Amino acid sequence: MILKILSSVVIVICCGLIGLYKANRYIQRVKEIRMLKTALIQLETEIIYFSNFMSDALSAVAKSVQGPWRDFFYKVARDLADRTEYSVAECWRKNLDYYKKQFFIGEPEYEILVRFGSNLGTSDSESQKKYFELAQQQLLVEERKAEELCSKYVQMYRSLGILCGLAIAIILF
Repeated sequence: MILKILSSVVIVICCGLIGLYKANRYIQRVKEIRMLKTALIQLETEIIYFSNFMSDALSAVAKSVQGPWRDFFYKVARDLADRTEYSVAECWRKNLDYYKKQFFIGEPEYEILVRFGSNLGTSDSESQKKYFELAQQQLLVEERKAEELCSKYVQMYRSLGILCGLAIAIILF
């Protein structure tokens, strides 16, 4: 009897943790989009207003962000500084693909970043400013969509995890 109770508790806890994990993905996506928007604002400042080299600007941004984005910006900066055969777009895309699994961003944000990276460092400062503004606007739209999904699904996944655990425990015993 005690073994049945303990196994039921373990099942409920495990299913609850799975629900929390799924809910956390929605929360982290919103946080990462906000972090990315902040990083792009700082990158714009470093490139357009301070006229820093791309690798120096990316290093400065990397110092101010957290998580996998820090590693991403450092890696892009290092690759640009060390290997002159890479263009900014190639380096950006290569590292974006490499770090994609570590980010909580969705496919729309990934596509925005790919398009942004292909235009980064390819034109004059006025055009660059327009690319930054376009990326910011697109990320703002995606942030709002992610917030809607977060408010809709976070509580559902949390509850669903516990309820599925309870249902499995009841069915098994």
